[in-house]
Amino acid sequence: MNRSNIATLAFAALSVAWLAAAPAQTTQSQTEETAVSTQTISTQKAAPSDAELKSFAGAVVEVHRINDAYIPKLQAADTPDEEQKLEAAALREMVQAVEQEGLSVEKYEEILTQTQTNNELVHRLKRPLRDALSRVWT
Repeated sequence: MNRSNIATLAFAALSVAWLAAAPAQTTQSQTEETAVSTQTISTQKAAPSDAELKSFAGAVVEVHRINDAYIPKLQAADTPDEEQKLEAAALREMVQAVEQEGLSVEKYEEILTQTQTNNELVHRLKRPLRDALSRVWT
């Protein structure tokens, strides 16, 4: 794994707040935009199943937790070598969290990419994400 994968996984952690707060689609133009996005995505990759979205949501929450745990450690790192070791440890934990949810890193990244352009998918992800967050908060 390289630095770009760390950035991708960390980006997912940041996007969890956006996904949880994203409003439902209500206007005609937004609905049409969603249909076009869905059609474009479906020609590129199949939409994830509900089970995959549940796994993705759990993975996003865990990646976010890991990211939050490592930020102060990375900020306190005294040397570039120490920073690299911390980044590698964070990445290992993030990859493990994704895989423990039953997803490959590639599938996780694919779903993440789809959520950036597919409003219907974001809407479908809201409930699994809320469920995953509630498991952490309780």
